[in-house]
Amino acid sequence: MSSLAEYLTQIKDLTIVPPVLISILSLEDDNELSFGELEKKVQSDQILVARLLKLANSPFFSRGNSVANMKQVITRLGFKTVRSMVAMAMTDSLFRQGNYKKFRDEVWDHSIAKGILAQFLCEEKKMRKEAELSLTCGLMQDLGKIVLNTIDRAKYVEVLGEFQTTDKSMYDLEKAAFGVDSVEMGAAAARLWKLPDQIIEVIEDKSKKPEEQSVLGQIIGFGGTVARMTGHGKKEPDTLSVYESYQTIFGLGKDQTPPLIDVYGEKLKVNELYQFCSTL
Repeated sequence: MSSLAEYLTQIKDLTIVPPVLISILSLEDDNELSFGELEKKVQSDQILVARLLKLANSPFFSRGNSVANMKQVITRLGFKTVRSMVAMAMTDSLFRQGNYKKFRDEVWDHSIAKGILAQFLCEEKKMRKEAELSLTCGLMQDLGKIVLNTIDRAKYVEVLGEFQTTDKSMYDLEKAAFGVDSVEMGAAAARLWKLPDQIIEVIEDKSKKPEEQSVLGQIIGFGGTVARMTGHGKKEPDTLSVYESYQTIFGLGKDQTPPLIDVYGEKLKVNELYQFCSTL
């Protein structure tokens, strides 16, 4: 069984995360220079351009006003929105490295739902800065699962199969099979590829108790927990108690009618962005 250091050596030269995505995630916030850099980096990947135009012209983003080039996309939607769209379009290609049903259901669908549900919370709590990061961080939080699946797909299929049919935790199963779990692997890989500190912190937050996480980690953790409770990923034995911890942290009414879980679950079903992602 390999060590974390040995796995990092194996993946060092693999393009698991496209260089374009790494460079775009690392751009400074909205300013004239970053605006131009974003357009230039996106234009270097014609497949990405095609995906972004498709996404920008979907009902969720276009509101009936079509766009024909990346300059129009960035001008109309703004830097932060387009950066999130890039992450969404390119992260789908990462998840396709495990393009089989168990992986798509437990990892891809869960990650998309997690990011969007986290955005719902940010909107409700008027956390604008975190809302702009929640979709990207929700997607990238499961980077370690993508890496482990890439290292040994057959072994990771077995891990997912056992996770879905037993009460064993994903972390314990990953540790038994690989010697490391997806949080350790994801954080180490994110550092190796020099991803932004916020993404690394959110990955590491996943293995912490809710009250010990960063604010952004709590938001993403809440989204992930609601995702599991609404059928996007397996509901684990501690999912309800973890959700109750987030209810306390965010001051969410425990006696709300209808329950927040039901409200968010129905909202997700009709969310145009989630519907679009489901077709990728």
